[in-house]
Amino acid sequence: MNATFLNDEAGAVTVDWVVLTAALVGLGLAVMGVVSGGIEDLSTDVSAALEDESKFSEQFGGMTLASASNTTVFSGRTASDYVAYGQSLAPGNNDAAYYHAQQAAISDAPDGYNFDNPLSDPDSGNVIYTSNDGQNYSIGGNVVSVDSYAGSANYFGA
Repeated sequence: MNATFLNDEAGAVTVDWVVLTAALVGLGLAVMGVVSGGIEDLSTDVSAALEDESKFSEQFGGMTLASASNTTVFSGRTASDYVAYGQSLAPGNNDAAYYHAQQAAISDAPDGYNFDNPLSDPDSGNVIYTSNDGQNYSIGGNVVSVDSYAGSANYFGA
């Protein structure tokens, strides 16, 4: 009876599967321990960037001026607001800061206007949007013909 019991191999496969399953679970826990710190840091960075973007939008939310032929929608942001935003995204890197500032200004361009020629008005501190036909400027929501603009526009860039 003892010899039969010792020679009986029924159930050995079950033991092998238990050992292999335990090894896979252990390996999964080890991988999770190694990767979780990096994933947590990355998700924190993404969350902070999204929060900064939403705070910027809330702080300088768009306001609509009177709908007339001599006004456009004005975001409420000055050229220095755009620069400060760009510098917050790329501190110490002027080229990247102005790139981000220009991208934000482009996204705020009023309908029918663009920021292809990045200019700012030193008197008002606002960016200057050019109409798509090149005939008018939108400065702080006020439309001025290019010919009658009396200011001296500055290049908005690094």
